[in-house]
Amino acid sequence: MSVTITLKPILNEAALVVENEHKTLVIADLHLGIEAEFRQKGINIGSQTEKLLERALTCVKVAEPDVIILLGDVKHAVPQISFVDRKEVPFFLAELAAYAPIYVIKGNHDGYINKLLPDLRESEQKHEISIKSAQGFLFDHVGYIHGHSWPSPELFAAPYILIGHNHPRIRLVSSSSPYRILKPVWIRAHFDYDAVKMRYPEVKMSDRNAPRVIIMPAFNELCGGVAFNAANKELLGPIASKLLRLESMEVYLLDGTYIGKVGDLEEKLSV
Repeated sequence: MSVTITLKPILNEAALVVENEHKTLVIADLHLGIEAEFRQKGINIGSQTEKLLERALTCVKVAEPDVIILLGDVKHAVPQISFVDRKEVPFFLAELAAYAPIYVIKGNHDGYINKLLPDLRESEQKHEISIKSAQGFLFDHVGYIHGHSWPSPELFAAPYILIGHNHPRIRLVSSSSPYRILKPVWIRAHFDYDAVKMRYPEVKMSDRNAPRVIIMPAFNELCGGVAFNAANKELLGPIASKLLRLESMEVYLLDGTYIGKVGDLEEKLSV
């Protein structure tokens, strides 16, 4: 069966619209409550949940999705549920669920997130929220996984696999000053066939049927991230670090600008 899938990043946002039989809005790495970690380090930052929600709802209004997928790390506190989590996570999810059904894929920060789901029975206009395994799932012929766990073999049947977890960035070096700037980016990647075959001998993969991998930038701008063109980079999770071809990864800024391949960019970019 032939399927036609389009992937459209929302301009200047870390959000993606996937269109096939359904229109799906995808957001990764919200890290709600990360401000508490900053406060513990002496940096006083107020709650960013309202701002994140406003941005997310703007994306919803632009995309008009049938489904919303949150690609892991909805909350930040690990491993416990913080006081902030109990208040802000259900609030955020309930507001989004007013527009479309939500699938939440468990990230490494999402322990006990099933205990933070809002009670939607009070309003017939709100949609269901479903929790999906850290090994990912297929929806509308596309694979979705946070990226900190080995993927389920079924994901390799999809033309595309979307992951988060790394918060990809590119380090830009200014020719006129000693400062370096980190910019969030999209990464398009290809699988290393030999690495996949070694881990998943049952998966048959070639240039013709291999899924393309999209590594999504973090929606929360306060998150750190991996500078993919840094000489000492360490990619996170088994997919990015063990199954992908690093040098051929393609890099795009959030405004859609194609920067080049990671293998050609190490510490060479300037602004």
